[in-house]
Amino acid sequence: MRTASALFAVTLTATLVAQTPPLKPGEYEILMETSMPGQPGKLPPQKLGHCYTPQELQDLANSLAKGNAQQSCKIQNSKTVGSTLTFTTECSNPDGSKLVLSGQVNFTSQESYRSVVTMKGIGAGSPFANGTTMTMTGKRVGNCSK
Repeated sequence: MRTASALFAVTLTATLVAQTPPLKPGEYEILMETSMPGQPGKLPPQKLGHCYTPQELQDLANSLAKGNAQQSCKIQNSKTVGSTLTFTTECSNPDGSKLVLSGQVNFTSQESYRSVVTMKGIGAGSPFANGTTMTMTGKRVGNCSK
C-alpha cells in the first residue's frame, strides 16, 4: 500500500494532464481505490487531499508530469475531447524499470472529476508487473489553506 501511495503523485499527475482542464483552483478531496490482480479483494480506499493552484491548472503538462524526485516521466500522448481526457505517460526509475500509466479522466463539473488509471510495471521486480488499477474521484471542498 505504501508503494501505491508513493506513486499517487505520479498517477494524479498523469490523470490531470491537459491543456486547460475545466477545474476551479482550490482544495480537493480525493478518494482513491486500488485493485491489484492476484490480491484477494480490493485494498482499503484512501482519502487524500491536494491543493490545485491557478498556476498548476494553467500548465499541468509541465508542472505535474514530473513524477517524483527519483522518476523521470514523459507524456506519451494526451487528448481532451469535451470533458474527457485520455492519456499515456511513461516514467523511468533509477533502477532501469519503467512504469506505464494510461487512463481516462472525466471532468464531471468544474469542481469534480473521476478517473480510472491503469499502471503497468516493466522490469525485474516491479510490484506493478501484473498491472494495477486505481479509481479516483475528486471534489473541491474549498479554498486552499495556504
